[in-house]
Amino acid sequence: MRIIFESETELAKCDYETGGSQGFRYAEPDYATLFARTEASLVGKKMLKIEQHCYLRGGEDLPEQPWVKPRVVLEPILDLEEEMAEVARRMHDLFVQIARQQLPEQLVA
Repeated sequence: MRIIFESETELAKCDYETGGSQGFRYAEPDYATLFARTEASLVGKKMLKIEQHCYLRGGEDLPEQPWVKPRVVLEPILDLEEEMAEVARRMHDLFVQIARQQLPEQLVA
């Protein structure tokens, strides 16, 4: 497996409360950054595997988020690697648009 495309796009800052704690809270809310990530790799000699997911980055934590489901797409390999990377880039741009639409507005900081 050989990676031919990787991209990560910041979508938004989110109010990040782990575990719904009812106890002590700091005066300032804790914000995490929501990212969309796409990675495309060649699998064998015939397939392009494109994996997409969103995750929150808050301090040391990198939890998955529940709003946007991860995607895995298999595409037949094209003649040129540049064409395959362009397909993955377009799919990343589309995934970013979809993720922004599915993000609950009440969580955006």
